[in-house]
Amino acid sequence: MKHLVKQFGSGVAVFAMLGIWAESAYADGYRNPPPTAEGIGRSGANMIFVDDASAVFYNPANLAMQEESSIVVDATLARVKNKFKSDSSGTKTAKSDADWQLLPNVFFSMPAGDTGVVLGMGIGTPYGQGIDYNKKDLVNMPAFSGAFGEPEPPAIYSAEVGLINFNPTIAFKVHERVAIGVGADIYYSKLEFKQYYPWGEIAPIFESGNVKADGDGFGYGGNAAVTWNMTDRQRMAFSYRSEVKVKYEGDFKINTVGPPNPATGEPAFSSKRSDFDMDIKYPTTLGLGYGIQVTDAINVEANLEWLGWSVNKTLEADLGSNGSMKVPQKWDDTITFSIGSDWQFSEHFTFRTGYAYIETPIPEKTVAPSLPDADRHVLSVGLGWTAGGHTLDVAYSFSFYDDLNVDNNQVDSFNGDYDIDSNLVGLTYSYTF
Repeated sequence: MKHLVKQFGSGVAVFAMLGIWAESAYADGYRNPPPTAEGIGRSGANMIFVDDASAVFYNPANLAMQEESSIVVDATLARVKNKFKSDSSGTKTAKSDADWQLLPNVFFSMPAGDTGVVLGMGIGTPYGQGIDYNKKDLVNMPAFSGAFGEPEPPAIYSAEVGLINFNPTIAFKVHERVAIGVGADIYYSKLEFKQYYPWGEIAPIFESGNVKADGDGFGYGGNAAVTWNMTDRQRMAFSYRSEVKVKYEGDFKINTVGPPNPATGEPAFSSKRSDFDMDIKYPTTLGLGYGIQVTDAINVEANLEWLGWSVNKTLEADLGSNGSMKVPQKWDDTITFSIGSDWQFSEHFTFRTGYAYIETPIPEKTVAPSLPDADRHVLSVGLGWTAGGHTLDVAYSFSFYDDLNVDNNQVDSFNGDYDIDSNLVGLTYSYTF
């Protein structure tokens, strides 16, 4: 037993952060949904015909086509339900049924006098969100792989990653039919995770323990886009957003983890605290879009995105006096396809609809209850009202996830059935003046 406890103590640092990524309401790793109801209503296909300040996010080159100032305020509500039944848990199912989460976004743009230059600013939440199980729902997952084997801790029961992007932008025309936009991405992010070690559930002489980590950090990158008005009714656009590495620094704490010392009765590693630092890489994104104005009232566009998620091959962290960790993630690059349309069926009202197919970057070998993710199909609808420079948009989106039945995970107790359900509601107000 003494040897086993020693193994477990060193294993905490290695496995405690496995699956740290908080799942996203829009799948695709931990990327958040489009930041406006207009974009949600088109299932993300909002790169070609975006004509307000939210172009800062979708396609900054389109700012150069705006002759008036614009402000956009968005509130996106996301709710995700997750169920996980481990192959080793018998009939018990762990559930994470989070409340609706608010994802705010604000954009502003204005022409710089008569120079032909348009300035923009975005403050948004492109990545993040979280997951939260009851900490004892995963207790019956085995603490060890075999009676006296290597320690195998339960899954993280609570994880949260929050991120804000400050995105100053400038756009201008280089030709009557060609516009360029460039901007900076300044990320500020916080993370927190919690893990429960059910020693007391295994034997009454033991004390259960907790692990908690929290930290924050900054990262810097850039973006650029080009829009080409091929004809009066057709456009193409290309966008690029660079990889951003955020360096997180904070506290790592192990509280009463392990069985008590027989001589003193004190639990092992009682309130052991240390500093930690860890890098998370947010991926390079390349986008290509084509749109056509079918009639004076109907637009259709299709977007294709490539995301370089393979930068997340390994998760490494320095946990100070608690050691270090290096956990394989083995994420894959992905392709996302979306098609959307809008129909202005009256002077003041526009109907929107869209479809998207989104690949997950997370292979079955490294999927975890703290980040359940699968390929998905997204269907969306939206409605917009415009009058006197004021626009109000509302949209709803629902996702259909592929079945996820895992039997080859790098952590045995993460094998099992994953069931994911997500809903999005977007509400956006914009004003052009």
